[in-house]
Amino acid sequence: MNLPLILAVALAATNLAPPELTLAAAIAQARETSPLRGAAERLAEGSAEAARLAGRLPNPQIDVRVENLSRQTLPHDIFAVVSQPLELGGKRGLRRDLATAEQNLAGANLQTVEWQITLRTAQLYVQALRSRGVFETLTAHRDGLATLIDIMRRRVAEGYAAESDLLKFETESARMDIDIARARLDLERSLGALTFVIGAAAPIDSAQLVEPQAMAAPELAVDAVASAIARHPEVNSAALRLVRAQQMAAFERARRLPDLLLSAGYKRTSGFDTAVAGVVVAIPLFDRNASAVAKATGEQRAAEAEREAVARRLASEAATLIATAQALSQRAARSGRELLEPADAVRNAARAAFREGTADVLRLIDAERVYGDVRRAAIELRLEALTATLEARLAVGLEMLP
Repeated sequence: MNLPLILAVALAATNLAPPELTLAAAIAQARETSPLRGAAERLAEGSAEAARLAGRLPNPQIDVRVENLSRQTLPHDIFAVVSQPLELGGKRGLRRDLATAEQNLAGANLQTVEWQITLRTAQLYVQALRSRGVFETLTAHRDGLATLIDIMRRRVAEGYAAESDLLKFETESARMDIDIARARLDLERSLGALTFVIGAAAPIDSAQLVEPQAMAAPELAVDAVASAIARHPEVNSAALRLVRAQQMAAFERARRLPDLLLSAGYKRTSGFDTAVAGVVVAIPLFDRNASAVAKATGEQRAAEAEREAVARRLASEAATLIATAQALSQRAARSGRELLEPADAVRNAARAAFREGTADVLRLIDAERVYGDVRRAAIELRLEALTATLEARLAVGLEMLP
């Protein structure tokens, strides 16, 4: 035997195998490269640049005029006046504060998007695990049924069994082929969605997925849940929307005070050079910006109500998620004893009777079907418990994987 050649072949096979992709690695990659965060990231960058430029002064104005332009020989009057708007009522500082509030809000929205990407990645990852488990279970079940079909074919050929019994097995096998095709499509869809969400360069293969270890559902007191919800990204975004609304309302109230327009320049008239100076101010007789103030005040009150509503909604959802995770985890822990063991015993008894030639074919098919359904139910229950636990941990600000 050529040992170096064997080692080279084994090494090549290892290199061709796709690398493992754990849930933690998938979440980390999604936070960095997911296309879903691109828009929020660009908005945060633009808001930061806008905040940096928000404190600039208003642009000055220049007015150059020549008067007495006619066919008559009149001396031309020339005016060159520069005017500078002067903001009153602290409007410049309020503009800077408003831009800073928008910058903070854009950053909070980016964090919310990252939180949503984390949740979606975990859901799709576990969904792909579920689809893979169902597909593998159905395939193994169909292979086991194929062995029974081969035995039945020999018995039919030898005249020990009716052909109708063989047809019953073949019908059940055809039904399972349909279920396997559906499970394969579900697996492909789940992997495709997961590939997009995490921004993977190459399609993810089902063999790369690694099922996380079972974890206990979080158990938090009401006060701890409320404290965790107060740090939730959505609550933070709602709070910063309120800050932005408050800054906008303050800015609109400051705009009720009219700004000054200071002017200074040069005038030449009738052959004399003189200086020009003046002040222009609007008289707030009819419009005192009441409409904009009323709208901004209403948006501020709406933001206050929204912040309270978001906090209450998330607290209610967190309590529901914790209760769901605890119930599903407890049920999944008992599934082996309550579901798999009885179904396995029934199937083994039916197969033993079949090998002895005393079994009813329909009872054997029913036992096989029940066993397959129970296996699928156990897989789905275990992964539903995992999904609920991950969602509950994320809802209360815990690390998804302890």
